[in-house]
Amino acid sequence: MTPFQWIAISFIICAAGYELVNIRQQRAVRLVVLFRGVIWFAAALAILFPNQIGRLATLIGIGRGADVILYSFVLIFLATTFYFYSRYLRLQRQITDVVRYLAIQEATRGAEEPALEER
Repeated sequence: MTPFQWIAISFIICAAGYELVNIRQQRAVRLVVLFRGVIWFAAALAILFPNQIGRLATLIGIGRGADVILYSFVLIFLATTFYFYSRYLRLQRQITDVVRYLAIQEATRGAEEPALEER
């Protein structure tokens, strides 16, 4: 193993240990932790067996193993960005609905009741 492989695998083992602690303490959603675990495992395999990634790249017609990893990360990044952007928009709509509902409720009460700040 090269020094880079030792360092990278040590880092991945620490990250996997952190994920296990999160599962035990139930701080994270299991599906998300499972997804991250799969990513860490795939990264460890790619670091330990770089020639296999080169074979995969040749098999799918890309050429270099590093390009396969780069393209994969770009696609995953784009998918993640679109997912979180849609979640952000949905959250904004929900907040707008709640604020609108509270404003209508406050307006219908009108002068019948004093406002919360006046109590």
